Amino acid sequence: MLPAFPITKSWGDRADLERENHPGSQDSNLHVPAGGFLWNGAGRGGGLGAERLVPANRQGPVRGFAGKVSKRVGAASPGAMVLLPMSARPATLQIHQALMERFTGQPAVLPAACRARCGRIELYAYCDLDEGLKLQAAWLVLDEARLRVLAADGAEQIALPRAEITAVKEQSGMGACWLGVYGHQGRLLAEVRASNRQKKALEHIRFVLQQQIEGHEVRLRDADAVYAEAVAGSIREAQATVARNQMSVVWRLLGYFRPYKRDVAIGSAAAVVMTLLNLAPPYATKYLLDDVIAPVADGKLGADDMLPTALAVIAALGLTYLVREACVWFRLRKMAYLGEFVAHDLRQEIYAHLHRLSLSFFSKKQTGSIITRVSSDTDRLWEFLAFGVVEASLSVLMLAGLGAVLIALDWQLGLIMTLPVPLFLAAYYFHGRSINRRFLKAWRKWSDVSAVLSDTIPGMRVVKAFSQEDRERKRFDRRNDTALAAFNEVHASWTTFWPVLMLLFHAITLAVWGLAAVRLLGVWGPPLTLGTFIAFSLYMGLFMYPLEVIGQITRMMNRAVSSAHRVFEVIDTEPQITVAEDPVPMERVEGRVRFDNVSFSYDGVRRTLRNLSFEIQPGEMIGLVGPSGAGKSTIINLLARFYDATGGAVEVDGVDLKRVDLPQYRRQLGIVPQEPFLFHGTVLDNIRYGMPEAPLEAVVEAARAANAHDFICKMPLGYETIVGERGHTLSGGERQRVSIARAILHNPRLLILDEATSNVDTETERKIQEALDRLVRGRTVVAIAHRLSTLQKASRLLVIKDGMLAEEGTHAELLARPDGVYRKLHDMQQELHAQFAV
Repeated sequence: MLPAFPITKSWGDRADLERENHPGSQDSNLHVPAGGFLWNGAGRGGGLGAERLVPANRQGPVRGFAGKVSKRVGAASPGAMVLLPMSARPATLQIHQALMERFTGQPAVLPAACRARCGRIELYAYCDLDEGLKLQAAWLVLDEARLRVLAADGAEQIALPRAEITAVKEQSGMGACWLGVYGHQGRLLAEVRASNRQKKALEHIRFVLQQQIEGHEVRLRDADAVYAEAVAGSIREAQATVARNQMSVVWRLLGYFRPYKRDVAIGSAAAVVMTLLNLAPPYATKYLLDDVIAPVADGKLGADDMLPTALAVIAALGLTYLVREACVWFRLRKMAYLGEFVAHDLRQEIYAHLHRLSLSFFSKKQTGSIITRVSSDTDRLWEFLAFGVVEASLSVLMLAGLGAVLIALDWQLGLIMTLPVPLFLAAYYFHGRSINRRFLKAWRKWSDVSAVLSDTIPGMRVVKAFSQEDRERKRFDRRNDTALAAFNEVHASWTTFWPVLMLLFHAITLAVWGLAAVRLLGVWGPPLTLGTFIAFSLYMGLFMYPLEVIGQITRMMNRAVSSAHRVFEVIDTEPQITVAEDPVPMERVEGRVRFDNVSFSYDGVRRTLRNLSFEIQPGEMIGLVGPSGAGKSTIINLLARFYDATGGAVEVDGVDLKRVDLPQYRRQLGIVPQEPFLFHGTVLDNIRYGMPEAPLEAVVEAARAANAHDFICKMPLGYETIVGERGHTLSGGERQRVSIARAILHNPRLLILDEATSNVDTETERKIQEALDRLVRGRTVVAIAHRLSTLQKASRLLVIKDGMLAEEGTHAELLARPDGVYRKLHDMQQELHAQFAV
């Protein structure tokens, strides 16, 4: 059982906790005390590169960690910490490590022998090339005090104190990259080389060292996750796979039939009856030839005596065919519907999960790729689920039944037919593994084609404005040609494999005919009746059918599994922004905002915000100003909780945003973005998007307040006018005013304005500013504006530079600082306005 102990040290001092030798456990099946934490650490001597601290807000299992729950941790008070073994890693880290082991041939994690040499590990990279660009096994490790080069067995080759490093240089070329570390007077202290697979990991180390040289402190505590993302992130995107084997994906797909168990049972029963009835006609043929026609031909029985028997057999055959076709109709109808139901459920699940995912997911994925997974990939699963699963099961059943019948009819001929079957199945399996990789590549290329469409169609106005139609057509043609080549590669593999396999099967058929001929003629072997041979030949034709079906189903399954990989990759992506298990209700937001020592990084290494602290009182209008890239948009992203701070806390009304009831909070949050997004629909629907049940009178009142009512009334259908995709039928200023009307109708307690008056003419700006003046009354407002004149009415201005709070004060107070950042920005804008005025 894992020990529980109270937290007595701050987050920054946990390196000491790690060295107190609290032994871990190999059991990853944990219950966590309410109010406790899970510490995902590497154990003594392993540094804190792999750690992850997760609050446990309730008794029971913690989601997002591998393993079933079977073991309860000993009693611990709230605020306790529990060691979590490395085997219970978050799913994303496990996936990336599995991908590295499968595709790169490089280690997925820093060896324990190397960890034992280091203190608290911040970053590392695998340096797999020596000076002569020959393969080697070495590691570049950055811990809290030193930069080390270690052999795979932990032997230390170089240990440089970080304080002695004065410069870092990086170069990359064809297939390899180089990192050089320099000391005082430009002396080269160390150099390492690696294949380009490690380029991003080396870039992270260079960035952190460069930040240290420039006087900025960067502290990282998740080295394993950063390394895994750096090396395997591109593989995961390219392969669109979740490192599962093929059959586990198939079993998971079959799980979607669970709500339709009754229909599956009925459809399967019809299919089994149909299969059994397929076995009747050949046997009836044998009976007619050997037991009805042959005795009459030999004169042993009279024709009149056997005619009723013959007619009865024929009638039974007719009834068999009738029942069989009824079963075929019933099975096809049931399974087609079931396939559609399952594809429908998958589309619903993936689309619902997309809404649960954080913005960081969408910033890393191309729109076309996501659309392809929701539409095309789920559609490709329909054929396999509707027909492939049942056909494969029936084919296995038919093979077993027909094999038994063939051996029962004639054991010699039956063995010739049945013994090679395992070889055929093995060939299907190994070829399926090969073609699956080609399918993954082909679907990735098809996503690239969809990505071009998702880029160019919404941006068609820009394409035409710059007369780039030919360029975009050629770009599409290149992607389309690449996709064609990828799919032709799949077809080439299949069309080569299948005829060869069928040729072998026909060779077996010829062997059966050869042995049967000598026995029918009495040349060799036991005698063989004509009826038995004809029945055997008919069964042999039936025996070939399930083998062909299994081959075709293998191809269909590879297509389906490739699509399922891509669908499940989205479904299995854990949202980074989650609602607390016991959220704090936010029925009425007062608007008191506090950033407490907040730091943030989009990639886990480069910090956009650095220890930022400020407070906003209810009803204040705060202006965020600063140069591009300073971190202003990141602040409003954190305030809207599109992302979570990587350090410190963002609080609203004294409650950490990570603990609030997020849907309730966002219903009281309004955002007017720099580029307003309008949905394809009417003006009315777009204004009341946040309040679908709002009456028309309230919508008109909001439009009047936003200075939008007049231009809306001049449109052909007024509020019922279709604005087109993304509102392309409206001007930029009109779209912005519709966006402001939407915010006014929403009546938020906390309002975010992101460059709401940018890129519009003076008259439009005046109208928008008048609308904003009405909108901000009685609310807490956080506004970003590059035109500093629009923020003169703000209660206070926060000047952000390099992710830190450089200055704070009113417009007049900041202008009074001649060397201040705000004063310089203001003077530059005044000079630009004067130049344009001339």
